[in-house]
Amino acid sequence: MARTDRLTHIAQLLSGRRFSSQEELAGALARTGIEATQATLSRDLRSLGVAKRSGPDGSSWYELPSPATEALDRGRQMLDLKIFVNEVRIAQNLAVVKTPPGHASAVARAIDLTSFEALVGTVAGDDTVLCILEDAMAAKRFKKHLEFLKNRTGAAK
Repeated sequence: MARTDRLTHIAQLLSGRRFSSQEELAGALARTGIEATQATLSRDLRSLGVAKRSGPDGSSWYELPSPATEALDRGRQMLDLKIFVNEVRIAQNLAVVKTPPGHASAVARAIDLTSFEALVGTVAGDDTVLCILEDAMAAKRFKKHLEFLKNRTGAAK
């Protein structure tokens, strides 16, 4: 099962009822046909921004943030840029980022999280991310910025 599908199922389960332990949540996932190790579940909960809340009676449960959003950590963002950015080409105020098949969405999210000021937005396909920038100069700076991030993370081209 794809990670995004598993995250969606976890968010749906947490929206519907309270779970007091990861084991309880893993059991509910298993009943829907999704097997997840404790380590995977822990990473998924952290990625979704899930927090453990306590009630006045001492009970505790996992709770989604409002609204539920995936908060990728900096390490994951850098890893996606390091491993999956194959090529960056500029056309006027557009940057086209080529990735391996199936990885454009993760790269687009990582690009969005770089908070590059002149980036207007991204659109991801299967193996291509279209990045819209304010102007042609910003697109050139953006390409250099991505190359810097990729090289800073130790990638070899």
